[in-house]
Amino acid sequence: MRRHALQTKMVYLGGFVGPFAAQSMIAVIPDIGITFGKTVQEAAFAVSAYMIPFATTMLFSTALVRKLPPHLVVRAAYVATVIGSLVCFVADSWPVFITGIVIMSLSNAFTLPVLQVILREIIPPDQLGQALGTYFAMQSLGNCAAPLIAGLASIMNWQLMYVAVMAISLAMVLVGVPPVAPVPKEQTQTRAAIRPMIVHVLTILAVGMGIIGMGAVLTIHLKGVFGMPASSRGFVIMVGGLAAFFVARKIGALVDDYGALRILTITAIAAAVSIGVIPILPSPIIIAAFWAVAFVSAQGMQTTVTYSVLRMPGGASFNSTVLAFRFFGLALTPILILPIYFQSSVAGFALPAACLLAALGLQWTQRRQWLQLA
Repeated sequence: MRRHALQTKMVYLGGFVGPFAAQSMIAVIPDIGITFGKTVQEAAFAVSAYMIPFATTMLFSTALVRKLPPHLVVRAAYVATVIGSLVCFVADSWPVFITGIVIMSLSNAFTLPVLQVILREIIPPDQLGQALGTYFAMQSLGNCAAPLIAGLASIMNWQLMYVAVMAISLAMVLVGVPPVAPVPKEQTQTRAAIRPMIVHVLTILAVGMGIIGMGAVLTIHLKGVFGMPASSRGFVIMVGGLAAFFVARKIGALVDDYGALRILTITAIAAAVSIGVIPILPSPIIIAAFWAVAFVSAQGMQTTVTYSVLRMPGGASFNSTVLAFRFFGLALTPILILPIYFQSSVAGFALPAACLLAALGLQWTQRRQWLQLA
């Protein structure tokens, strides 16, 4: 019993590792460039080397649960993470470092969605929302802790941050997560409703582009309008992650108590309003407060969508596909939103707000499916 409880906690710890590995790298891009003799722009390629394989592989990664026990998939993925982080730690050349990044990227593409499938199998249905909220809270903690730990490591050697990744991943391998049988054939062979899945994909895409990816636009806004230095801008962004860490679990519990569609509606409206008004707010402190609301709402929207996907027939096999579009959305922000922002700051924040409301409208067209999950 104690081992099962410990392994359940490891599922939540797993939610910390992926965001930490990615965000810690982003925080030290200038240091990466100096170490390997690259410009900042060239060093930033490491982010693409992580995100592109990660998001692409997530399109199909949960298909593995059709044939293999999910807990074994997770253990193998964390073995790969240990190897990848070790490669990054000892890398003395750019190609070797990128190789380590890609290894960690591919392994995280399996851990992120499969851990959520495990939660669905081990948590009672009436507590799934709270469990997912806790999982996403740990993701937020990983996002918040990464810049701090990476910054401390960079005082001596930024590559030391990969020791932390190795240590946590090794613990995941040694302790493991609760044993779960492969998803039964009748579940994976049940044809998931295509239309609801498309709506969920578009919603997660809107969350990635309209909230998560807006952190980059917000930092530019804070510098251009208020002249804030990098450290202060980073603090504003960090407020969002901290708020999500403390609130996400409670939002998950509200999903269990009041229904996913109701919570999705509240969080989508809150996110749209919070993002939309940022360019007219008069001070960075107020902006930080609204950004916190937006980021918490993003976690709420993701929790409700994941809750719906996992409870749909055959949904476990599509979970990674839906989640992947959060990262595709994040990648779209600098391509689609940033040019608009440079033309008009109001439009640059109004467009993502409109996308969030449009996604909510699409979700309400699927009201019958949501009620069936209640």
